[in-house]
Amino acid sequence: MIHIRGILSHFILLLLLFILMWTGVTYVSQNIQYSSAKMFFGSVIQRLEDGYMDEKVVTECMERAEKNGYQLLVERGSREQTRDAKVRLSFSFTFPIIQKTKQYRIEGYAR
Repeated sequence: MIHIRGILSHFILLLLLFILMWTGVTYVSQNIQYSSAKMFFGSVIQRLEDGYMDEKVVTECMERAEKNGYQLLVERGSREQTRDAKVRLSFSFTFPIIQKTKQYRIEGYAR
């Protein structure tokens, strides 16, 4: 009977360590992906501002976003003189092992 308790306690400890390891790896992976998306978003805003919201620049940024696995939406002001645009970058993160997907969105303005 003593051996069964030892085996059971080792099994529970191993299970808890596995859960802790999975949580850590998931957190780090998610953080890396979000940081990469945030950096990409910043470069898109900079590119749009430097290109004065030119249609060619917007199309180029959307193509780059699609290549990187992001969805980019650029909503310009309704007036012709307005150079402001609301920029949305969406991406998804799939949790390892459980394969649950969560959507994230970063929003900002280019002026």
